[in-house]
Amino acid sequence: GDFVDARIGANVHNPPEMVRPKLPALRAYQLSIDEPAPLASLDAAAVERGRAVFNGGGQCATCHTGTTFTDVNAGALHTAAEVGQSQAYAQRSATKLYRTTPLRGLFHPPQLQGPYFHDGHAATLDAVVDHYVQKRGLSLSTQQKADLVQFLKSL
Repeated sequence: GDFVDARIGANVHNPPEMVRPKLPALRAYQLSIDEPAPLASLDAAAVERGRAVFNGGGQCATCHTGTTFTDVNAGALHTAAEVGQSQAYAQRSATKLYRTTPLRGLFHPPQLQGPYFHDGHAATLDAVVDHYVQKRGLSLSTQQKADLVQFLKSL
Protein backbone atom coordinates (compact mmCIF):
# COMPACT_ATOMS: atom_id res chain seq x y z
CA GLY A 1 0.00 0.00 0.00
CA ASP A 2 0.85 3.66 0.26
CA PHE A 3 2.53 5.35 3.19
CA VAL A 4 3.20 9.08 3.01
CA ASP A 5 4.28 11.21 5.95
CA ALA A 6 6.15 14.40 5.09
CA ARG A 7 7.16 14.85 8.74
CA ILE A 8 9.60 11.96 8.43
CA GLY A 9 10.21 12.06 4.68
CA ALA A 10 8.32 8.83 3.97
CA ASN A 11 6.76 8.44 0.54
CA VAL A 12 6.31 4.75 -0.21
CA HIS A 13 4.00 3.41 -2.90
CA ASN A 14 3.72 -0.38 -3.06
CA PRO A 15 0.71 -1.39 -5.13
CA PRO A 16 -1.81 -2.77 -4.67
CA GLU A 17 -3.32 -0.51 -1.99
CA MET A 18 -5.03 -2.97 0.33
CA VAL A 19 -5.44 -1.01 3.57
CA ARG A 20 -7.10 2.33 2.71
CA PRO A 21 -10.31 0.76 1.31
CA LYS A 22 -10.80 -1.12 4.60
CA LEU A 23 -10.44 1.90 6.91
CA PRO A 24 -14.05 3.19 6.70
CA ALA A 25 -15.39 -0.24 7.62
CA LEU A 26 -12.91 -0.52 10.50
CA ARG A 27 -13.97 2.88 11.86
CA ALA A 28 -17.64 1.95 11.53
CA TYR A 29 -16.98 -1.28 13.41
CA GLN A 30 -15.06 0.45 16.21
CA LEU A 31 -17.85 2.96 16.68
CA SER A 32 -20.57 0.29 16.54
CA ILE A 33 -19.37 -1.69 19.53
CA ASP A 34 -22.01 -1.55 22.25
CA GLU A 35 -21.23 0.77 25.10
CA PRO A 36 -20.85 -0.71 28.56
CA ALA A 37 -23.80 -0.57 30.95
CA PRO A 38 -23.98 2.65 32.99
CA LEU A 39 -22.48 2.56 36.46
CA ALA A 40 -25.09 1.51 39.01
CA SER A 41 -23.99 4.27 41.39
CA LEU A 42 -25.21 7.08 39.12
CA ASP A 43 -28.19 9.26 40.02
CA ALA A 44 -30.66 8.67 37.16
CA ALA A 45 -32.37 12.05 37.61
CA ALA A 46 -29.01 13.85 37.51
CA VAL A 47 -28.05 11.89 34.38
CA GLU A 48 -31.23 13.09 32.62
CA ARG A 49 -30.67 16.69 33.72
CA GLY A 50 -27.08 16.37 32.51
CA ARG A 51 -28.29 15.07 29.14
CA ALA A 52 -30.32 18.27 28.78
CA VAL A 53 -27.23 20.37 29.59
CA PHE A 54 -25.12 18.32 27.13
CA ASN A 55 -27.62 18.92 24.32
CA GLY A 56 -28.40 22.50 25.31
CA GLY A 57 -26.51 25.09 27.32
CA GLY A 58 -23.34 23.02 27.62
CA GLN A 59 -22.96 23.06 23.82
CA CYS A 60 -21.34 19.61 23.95
CA ALA A 61 -23.55 18.16 21.23
CA THR A 62 -22.23 20.66 18.68
CA CYS A 63 -19.17 18.41 18.26
CA HIS A 64 -20.06 15.23 20.17
CA THR A 65 -22.88 14.29 17.78
CA GLY A 66 -25.05 11.27 17.09
CA THR A 67 -24.96 7.89 18.75
CA THR A 68 -21.16 7.80 18.67
CA PHE A 69 -20.84 11.27 20.26
CA THR A 70 -18.27 12.45 17.71
CA ASP A 71 -18.26 14.46 14.49
CA VAL A 72 -15.21 12.62 13.13
CA ASN A 73 -17.35 10.56 10.73
CA ALA A 74 -18.49 13.84 9.19
CA GLY A 75 -14.83 14.63 8.47
CA ALA A 76 -14.71 17.40 11.07
CA LEU A 77 -11.39 18.28 12.66
CA HIS A 78 -10.70 21.21 14.99
CA THR A 79 -7.88 23.68 15.52
CA ALA A 80 -6.09 23.84 18.83
CA ALA A 81 -7.62 27.28 19.40
CA GLU A 82 -11.16 25.95 18.89
CA VAL A 83 -10.79 23.35 21.60
CA GLY A 84 -8.35 25.15 23.87
CA GLN A 85 -5.70 22.47 23.54
CA SER A 86 -1.96 22.51 22.99
CA GLN A 87 -0.90 23.62 19.51
CA ALA A 88 2.42 21.83 20.02
CA TYR A 89 0.57 18.58 20.68
CA ALA A 90 -1.53 19.02 17.53
CA GLN A 91 1.62 19.57 15.47
CA ARG A 92 2.61 15.96 16.12
CA SER A 93 -0.34 14.70 14.06
CA ALA A 94 -0.47 14.44 10.29
CA THR A 95 -3.38 16.92 10.08
CA LYS A 96 -2.13 19.34 12.76
CA LEU A 97 -5.73 19.31 14.03
CA TYR A 98 -7.76 17.63 16.75
CA ARG A 99 -10.53 15.08 16.29
CA THR A 100 -13.58 14.95 18.54
CA THR A 101 -13.08 11.95 20.78
CA PRO A 102 -16.05 9.56 20.92
CA LEU A 103 -17.53 9.60 24.42
CA ARG A 104 -19.12 6.17 24.70
CA GLY A 105 -17.57 4.23 27.56
CA LEU A 106 -15.88 7.42 28.73
CA PHE A 107 -15.89 6.68 32.45
CA HIS A 108 -15.58 3.00 33.15
CA PRO A 109 -12.81 2.29 35.63
CA PRO A 110 -10.16 1.21 35.72
CA GLN A 111 -9.36 1.89 32.08
CA LEU A 112 -11.06 5.22 31.46
CA GLN A 113 -10.94 7.34 34.57
CA GLY A 114 -8.73 10.14 33.32
CA PRO A 115 -6.72 12.04 32.56
CA TYR A 116 -8.74 13.51 29.71
CA PHE A 117 -8.06 15.46 26.51
CA HIS A 118 -5.54 14.51 23.88
CA ASP A 119 -2.73 15.99 25.93
CA GLY A 120 -4.02 14.66 29.27
CA HIS A 121 -4.24 18.05 30.95
CA ALA A 122 -7.65 17.49 32.60
CA ALA A 123 -7.36 15.08 35.52
CA THR A 124 -11.11 14.68 36.03
CA LEU A 125 -14.40 15.06 34.16
CA ASP A 126 -15.11 18.07 36.40
CA ALA A 127 -11.94 19.66 35.00
CA VAL A 128 -13.10 18.88 31.45
CA VAL A 129 -16.42 20.62 32.08
CA ASP A 130 -14.70 23.60 33.71
CA HIS A 131 -12.34 23.84 30.72
CA TYR A 132 -15.21 24.17 28.25
CA VAL A 133 -17.24 26.45 30.51
CA GLN A 134 -14.30 28.84 30.49
CA LYS A 135 -13.32 28.27 26.83
CA ARG A 136 -16.83 28.85 25.50
CA GLY A 137 -17.88 31.46 28.06
CA LEU A 138 -20.78 29.32 29.25
CA SER A 139 -23.04 30.19 32.15
CA LEU A 140 -23.63 26.88 33.87
CA SER A 141 -24.57 26.61 37.52
CA THR A 142 -22.69 24.34 39.90
CA GLN A 143 -25.67 21.95 39.74
CA GLN A 144 -25.70 21.94 35.92
CA LYS A 145 -21.97 21.15 35.84
CA ALA A 146 -22.41 18.32 38.34
CA ASP A 147 -25.35 16.93 36.34
CA LEU A 148 -23.33 17.13 33.13
CA VAL A 149 -20.55 15.11 34.76
CA GLN A 150 -23.13 12.51 35.82
CA PHE A 151 -24.36 12.28 32.23
CA LEU A 152 -20.81 11.87 30.90
CA LYS A 153 -20.22 9.05 33.39
CA SER A 154 -23.34 7.32 32.06
CA LEU A 155 -22.09 7.03 28.48
